[in-house]
Amino acid sequence: MGRLMCDLGVAARVVQDNRILLVQEARGRYSGCWGLPKGHVESGESPEQAVLRELDEETNHKGVVIGLAAVRTALKRDDPAVFLCYDVASTTSSVMDQSDEISAAGWYSITELNQLNWVSETMQQLAIDGLSQRKTMEATNGLTVRDTPYAVYRTNRNLAANQGATL
Repeated sequence: MGRLMCDLGVAARVVQDNRILLVQEARGRYSGCWGLPKGHVESGESPEQAVLRELDEETNHKGVVIGLAAVRTALKRDDPAVFLCYDVASTTSSVMDQSDEISAAGWYSITELNQLNWVSETMQQLAIDGLSQRKTMEATNGLTVRDTPYAVYRTNRNLAANQGATL
């Protein structure tokens, strides 16, 4: 089997008390637009490690991955591009105001989402889904003995009953 290069991105969907954590881009093509904390997986890290790193870098929030919320696939310059959105439980209470990448961050209710200028329709829909019909695929670890840890995501579980609770 040959190696294939892939653009691999991740996003953290953090919902707490019927509000979702969003960030506003400070620079680049999406400057001024809102979305979930996100970024790329770096060499030597798992997608789960990357999403928690990006969440920390962009919002100063620590968290725990609770499941896989969505997968987006596409072609980017003829190469596969995969974007993984994880549901993450926050273990931190304060939000960083800004950084060189992020001009603002905050918690938003579902009624406030339509007032924002979004990075993409996909990002907006992931936020809406997180606040209205939240489902996630939970990770099962250790199905096969391996030298390095890995996760298998399966079996949807509806988390809508837990929306009002802190995850």
